[in-house]
Amino acid sequence: MVEDFKCKVLLFVVVALCGFAGLVNSQIPGLGGCPDYVPITKFDRNRFLGTWYEVERYFTVSEVAAKCVSATYELMPDGKVYVRNALVNRFNNVERIISGVMQPAGKSKIGQYDVLYQSFPYNYNASFMVLDTDYDNFAVIYSCSTIGPVGHTVSAWVLARERLPPGPTLQRAYGVLDKYRINRTFFVKTIQEDCVVRPPPQPAIDPTEPSVSRNRNHAPSDQIETEEQLIQLRKDLFAVPSLNYQDIQIEPVDNDDNE
Repeated sequence: MVEDFKCKVLLFVVVALCGFAGLVNSQIPGLGGCPDYVPITKFDRNRFLGTWYEVERYFTVSEVAAKCVSATYELMPDGKVYVRNALVNRFNNVERIISGVMQPAGKSKIGQYDVLYQSFPYNYNASFMVLDTDYDNFAVIYSCSTIGPVGHTVSAWVLARERLPPGPTLQRAYGVLDKYRINRTFFVKTIQEDCVVRPPPQPAIDPTEPSVSRNRNHAPSDQIETEEQLIQLRKDLFAVPSLNYQDIQIEPVDNDDNE
């Protein structure tokens, strides 16, 4: 009887911990360790670059009331891959951007990578696994985090190169989910209709580098390099125009008018 009670208490604690982690990390909780899934081999990162549209996903708190969700992977001259996640609020059409840096996890030839996000109130490192993709039409992304030896949290996404992919494309993605026995009960369809067409996004930035916006508050280094230049700049800003009193004509006062 006591042992049965202890088991129930342990199960309750596990579920509570998983539920809390699922709320914080916006994932679906589960018992036990993460499934032993193998990502796609011979992963071609260059072909994976570009924009992917979110078709379906596991429920996530961060995407409540969101629509028109997309992820853009961009290779920069410094060799880093910047990730730009864009989502639009369904009620006010305000777009929110979450930026990060993509880094390979483990062997570079497998479809597994980490993304360091710094657009949140705190730094967030997420691991992703590409279960399958044809690079031109669909991709199935999976993520799992363990909670010690007792549980795990799971996220999954179905991505496509089109906002509204055709049926055959979806069937191929669903086939991957069925192959890995990923439960589709928790999947939520992402609204990709009535999306506001915006100009091309600004170039992605590396959130691990000093903030660009912070640098905008400083004068360019080629303008102010010495203390003398700073003093001269202050003089120019607060200079008072000099007056030539010889050019000022003062009319004499007629005392007769004041009598």
